Amino acid sequence: MGSVEPTNSAEDLERAVALVEETGEHVSVTVDGEPAGVLLPAAELAELEHWAQRGAKAYGAVMPRPDAAPEPPPGPERQGPYVRYVHADGVRMTFTRERAVVAELRSAGELDWLELWARNGRQVYMSPKQAAAFAEFLARQPPIDERDRP
Repeated sequence: MGSVEPTNSAEDLERAVALVEETGEHVSVTVDGEPAGVLLPAAELAELEHWAQRGAKAYGAVMPRPDAAPEPPPGPERQGPYVRYVHADGVRMTFTRERAVVAELRSAGELDWLELWARNGRQVYMSPKQAAAFAEFLARQPPIDERDRP
């Protein structure tokens, strides 16, 4: 996952969105060195939301929704070939190109929640034997920090 600390937010975010669109990889957005959010491909977010809703429903969890910002967010803003739409909470953003959604900015906490419940949602659709084998497989995996990187 790449990382960007926006100094000139329009140009930096434009480059980060282009990187997400080209590579399909996440890009971490930091402010003063602290994680502020994660840009990810829109298709990946759609898949995560699909499975997270099923996982949360199966276990009775409720997907947290951010509160609305005290002031209305600005309207759509062109950033190079992209148009940025800020959601009502003032944090989440959607980026489109030629009227197609290409990337989404979500808080790191929201993305962690989605990934957790998406994994649970996928497991709900497995047979008990397959779910047990998958859980055993995950337990054998080394922590991400210890995995070999190319």
